[in-house]
Amino acid sequence: MGESFDVVTKCVSFTLNEQFMEKFVDPGNHNSGIDLLRTYLWRCQFLLPFVSLGLMCFGALIGLCACICRSLYPTIATGILHLLAES
Repeated sequence: MGESFDVVTKCVSFTLNEQFMEKFVDPGNHNSGIDLLRTYLWRCQFLLPFVSLGLMCFGALIGLCACICRSLYPTIATGILHLLAES
C-alpha cells in the first residue's frame, strides 16, 4: 500500500526537419516499426494553427458579405466558422 511511482518527464527540442521524421513504436528503437498515428498527428500539429487562421479569415470575409448584403444567413455562417476555428 505504501508503493509510490515517480514519473520523470524529459523535454527535448526538435528542429523543423526532426519534427517531420517518422516516430517509432518504441522511441529510440528503429527496428520497432513506424507508429503511423503518432507520426501523422505530430505532422498535423504543425499545420493546425494555419488551418485555424484560414477559417478565421474566411469567417471575416463572410462577415463582410453579411454587412454588404444585410442578411442574417452569412452572420450565422460566420459564427459557425468561428466555433470551428476555436476548437
